[in-house]
Amino acid sequence: MIHCDILIIDDDIDDIEILTEALNESGVEKVHFVYSPKEAFQYLDEVHPAYMPKVIVTDFYLPATTGAEFLADIKKMDKHKNLKVLILSSEKSEKEIDKFREMGAVDYLVKPSSYHDYLGVAVGIKNIAGV
Repeated sequence: MIHCDILIIDDDIDDIEILTEALNESGVEKVHFVYSPKEAFQYLDEVHPAYMPKVIVTDFYLPATTGAEFLADIKKMDKHKNLKVLILSSEKSEKEIDKFREMGAVDYLVKPSSYHDYLGVAVGIKNIAGV
């Protein structure tokens, strides 16, 4: 099982590659990704408790579910409810941002439109993770 500091959930390989590269460039080396919440839960169930990711970054729009549903599900699970979950989405709505924070997300960030802006997001994620 791959141990990571940041777990990314996104079904868009381009977004995964850009965010992973930006995280690597900002100094985060242990990044793992999955394409769906189902895969994320499988990963979390298989990884040793001492090696849980420090932050889970999930897209809002995912196949078969949403980032909101993933967040609600993970916060109901005793063994995972304290994991930090950050929503990364192309949507920007103050109402949605407030809703996610009330649900327990540590932050809600809008997907950047340039690599330079992705670097800024990566630094923010790194700081939240404390790595």
